[in-house]
Amino acid sequence: MRRFNFSDANIEALTAQLVSDDQDLQEAFARATFSVLTEPGDQFAGALIAATSAAEVLEFEVNNFSPAEVRDRLRSAGCLQELEDNFGDFFTSYAEARERWRPRLKLSEVVNALQIAANVRAKLITPASEHWPEQLGDLQLATPHCLWIRSKIGASGLVQNSVAIVGSRISTSYGEWVTSEIVADCSARDLAIVSGGAYGIDAMAHRSALAFGQNTVAVMAGGIDRLYPSGNSSLLEKVIDSGVLVAEQAPGASPTKWRFLQRNRLIAALGNATIVVEAGFRSGALNTVSHAKHLDRPIGVVPGAITSQSSAGCNKLIAEGLVSSICTPADAADLALGKQGWFQPELSGLGALETRALDAMTSKPSDSSKIAANAGLTHKELTIALGQLSLLGFVEQTDKGWVKLPLERE
Repeated sequence: MRRFNFSDANIEALTAQLVSDDQDLQEAFARATFSVLTEPGDQFAGALIAATSAAEVLEFEVNNFSPAEVRDRLRSAGCLQELEDNFGDFFTSYAEARERWRPRLKLSEVVNALQIAANVRAKLITPASEHWPEQLGDLQLATPHCLWIRSKIGASGLVQNSVAIVGSRISTSYGEWVTSEIVADCSARDLAIVSGGAYGIDAMAHRSALAFGQNTVAVMAGGIDRLYPSGNSSLLEKVIDSGVLVAEQAPGASPTKWRFLQRNRLIAALGNATIVVEAGFRSGALNTVSHAKHLDRPIGVVPGAITSQSSAGCNKLIAEGLVSSICTPADAADLALGKQGWFQPELSGLGALETRALDAMTSKPSDSSKIAANAGLTHKELTIALGQLSLLGFVEQTDKGWVKLPLERE
């Protein structure tokens, strides 16, 4: 680690203890350092690291490069213009970033985080790891610098197809039963369960996954050593035994409101789809929905009684027509697996031509002239409709003609 003037041999040994596969130790150490220096979602740090490397950006800070020197490096690398397009004047943005980072730039803090990780037998993975979840790349500049993992089954559980399940911390018996039923169906189809380890729906999602022998991923808002909330510590220990506990903040970090909100973006990004079981008007689960929407992930919401405050947020989302209604336990897995069910708004969201063409078709092959006549469309209109429906997976052309693909679950 001499490149960073961190000459203590213990640092390299600690980093090597935490890093598996072929990750570069200096880059892994630098990314671990930035999980100490930055708050989750620091996009300027993400942009600098994406433009060069975490090791080089850390070198700028440790060796106190002047802003002009850093700017010249970035210009030589051909990435200065993009940074300024995203963040405005480089000197202003960089000065603000340094003001945030410098108070935390202490070698002792980084070493302490590494030591805590080693004590709790955590692992450190970076985008260079074979176990890095590629779907996190959808977060773009807000992608975590690294992930801290606690798991007896290994980090491979992070790359499994999964569904995120979130909901109220004050869950009802109805919400907990629905959660268990959804998890049962997802488990039968080998979908891992991602949630936030909180009370209520989160806990039931994890607990059900463990009961069904399915992998579950609990995303922490603080350090990987903090089993929060403490009332769920025994459950989270079981997740470590049979699933994956993950955090982006360095070990030792306390959970804060901001970190909870940013933690939710990881839950949304890790899941193929996000399912909300119960949520009031001000539920934190709605923040996860916002992240999922930004990431263009499918969102499914379980409707509840109109008199239930625990379902008020869910019912409002459904009324706005922005999500899919989860009407049976199997609907959640269908959404995560990309299957189009009759219950989903994608059908009503089709254009007029596509809707009319689809209504005129059956599972039996039909030639285009017959479909056009039944739908009352011109040949040109039908060609446009069938092309779009084919791209969306609603229809298929066979040797005997066009067929409507089954939308019901297998």
